[in-house]
Amino acid sequence: MDIVNGFSPPYVYLPLIGSKKLLIGPSLVNPDVLNVYTDPKYWIRLTSRQVLYIRRSGKALFKPVDPQIDINESSVTKLREISLYSGNVEVELEYIKRRPNAIFDPYEGVTLNGGELGRIIHYTGGVADRRIEKVYEDKDLLAKDAVLYLHNSGLSVYKIQQLLSVGALGTKRKLVATRWSITAVDSIISSRLIDEIKNYPELNEHYLGESYVVGNRIIVMMFPGKFYYEMMESWGPYFGNRNPKVAMDYEGFLGRTNYAEEVEGAYYAARYSVAKYLKERMRQAKVVVLLEVDRNWIPNLGVWRVREGTELALKNLKKFEDENAMIDYAFSKTYTLRKSWLSSSFLLRQKSLESFF
Repeated sequence: MDIVNGFSPPYVYLPLIGSKKLLIGPSLVNPDVLNVYTDPKYWIRLTSRQVLYIRRSGKALFKPVDPQIDINESSVTKLREISLYSGNVEVELEYIKRRPNAIFDPYEGVTLNGGELGRIIHYTGGVADRRIEKVYEDKDLLAKDAVLYLHNSGLSVYKIQQLLSVGALGTKRKLVATRWSITAVDSIISSRLIDEIKNYPELNEHYLGESYVVGNRIIVMMFPGKFYYEMMESWGPYFGNRNPKVAMDYEGFLGRTNYAEEVEGAYYAARYSVAKYLKERMRQAKVVVLLEVDRNWIPNLGVWRVREGTELALKNLKKFEDENAMIDYAFSKTYTLRKSWLSSSFLLRQKSLESFF
């Protein structure tokens, strides 16, 4: 066995390997990227390759575990304790063997290249956060309520996702694959915000926002009316196809009860940013989000780029006189043809937006 020392942001994540195993362990990050390793708001200024460099920096040691492992098992407990901190944590680890080949987690864009984790010998540093301590110590607080409390207290959504993943929240605590904790947190928070939004006055003008983040063009259209949300995703420019099949998921005023099977996690990431924006402005609206992926994107670096790209688009809004002018402008900005978007859209195909209600 060998010993390795290093610093973690702290960052503990759990990729799902196959359908039966989780890998759990800390990332020991190179000093030159330590302060930006978990900062998507910084990544949006970069290229895909620069983000990939950050996410592949340092060592990642992991231990394969059953998802049903006792949450109080020694290594799980120490990893969870590390994740509670803010600021950098110095960690001393024992690893059993080096992996002959690096394993790439396609959802988070992290390379598992350090070897198999034996045990955590020692950790020090980091800053305790009373907000986190409060929900961690409360074993009677439902996970959903803990997520909402932390978000309302101003804790980063990315930190909340990690806390849910390592089993630090809720009454029935368990390990959750990082990809599922990300979607769960986006869904929980945006659902609560949408419930509040539905009581606000309707937007009475047409607005469009757009952004371009690491090879992803995001266009957000907001129409007057009661809350409605639709998201479409096109990989047309990535594959050089101007008339691709466009993925689409939507929900009406009454919401949805099933998972967004076509757009998947990106649907909830964008919905989070949309709901947050409308909540801050105390308005409800019909919202359509277009996501178009081109060849500047390196696939599978995570849905953070949708969350951050949508938020950025909503900071740069243009006002339009009517819906047709706004829709025409939106389609003029995309490589994907208008007919491809319209063939998948539920909202934009309607002759009159008022026909819904």
